[in-house]
Amino acid sequence: MTVLMDFQDRAVRLTEERQNHIAQADDPDLWEKAISDTLGKPDEVIETFHHPELRLFYRVYSRAAAGRQNFYVIVKVRGFDMLIVTAFFGKDLSWGGTQWTN
Repeated sequence: MTVLMDFQDRAVRLTEERQNHIAQADDPDLWEKAISDTLGKPDEVIETFHHPELRLFYRVYSRAAAGRQNFYVIVKVRGFDMLIVTAFFGKDLSWGGTQWTN
């Protein structure tokens, strides 16, 4: 298990199972760096109305193969326990909720 820090210096767990799920066939070190960068310096963090335990960390990230895309990290928060659920590249994800801009 890897522990990463978010922009508020809170510990966020990345289990080996989640890391394997996220990285799939790609280089896991690159994915972990993208996740770490997004947690540490997000452009926005959004709390959803439908799932108040989930936070969407978002950052514009350049990826040579895909060009400029958004990188999203979904984190489940239960009190002081924070766990990465998934992370992915995408475009214009709509997720209504409260936003925190960094």
